[in-house]
Amino acid sequence: MKKIIILGVIVVILVIGFFMRDSFGGSQKISKLDTIDTVGSFYGDWLKAVKDPNVVPNLASLSKSPYLSKALRTRIMEALKIKNPDVDPVLCQSVIPEAISTRNVFMSDDKAEVLVMSRDNKVTNQAIVELNKLNGIWYMNDIKCSLGEFAPEKEFTFEQKGFLLKDSIPAPYNSKNWHLVYEEEGQKGNVIPLFFDSKSKCINTDKTEAVCKPDQLKETTEVFIQGQMTERGITVNRLELIKK
Repeated sequence: MKKIIILGVIVVILVIGFFMRDSFGGSQKISKLDTIDTVGSFYGDWLKAVKDPNVVPNLASLSKSPYLSKALRTRIMEALKIKNPDVDPVLCQSVIPEAISTRNVFMSDDKAEVLVMSRDNKVTNQAIVELNKLNGIWYMNDIKCSLGEFAPEKEFTFEQKGFLLKDSIPAPYNSKNWHLVYEEEGQKGNVIPLFFDSKSKCINTDKTEAVCKPDQLKETTEVFIQGQMTERGITVNRLELIKK
């Protein structure tokens, strides 16, 4: 009887293992790094391979990386079959940048998004990398290209309503800076740092306007932010207090 029970447990484990392997393409691996390092490592190798086809690992091997989801691997491999594509499928750039930067734009318990940008401030194209967590560790699930979303002809490259947080902002965000917590496309909990300068204007609920004094702002205040997106966060042009 004991042997039958043990055999039954082994069968159940094997069945579970089979379905887990199948759901992740049979060979899903996960990175032991955090979100920024997971994305930064892959994108660093990809940028080197785009610039030098002879480098190892090359584009073909990177597109098969087990640290990507099965669907993402398939999509990148298909994209590499296109000769002279208008946009690189990973970098989301039409002109290969000299250098790139990465920044967390969203994080929850089991999902995250990392923004990948060219360090050339004149380039507006961006890659938004979606990560999922498996057994407490991250892997790259999807890449979405944001082509010209923040076009230079727009007065503001960032416009969102949300709530201010500073001292109570959780790690890994820096509690020395103000942050905006906002909702976008139905996704709550987006967080982005705010930076103020001598041109940042704050508009009170009575519509009076003055240069912002960050030390006078209060946590959980609802505001409407207009500003310019940079690799650090948002440089605030206008902060309008919303009347309750």
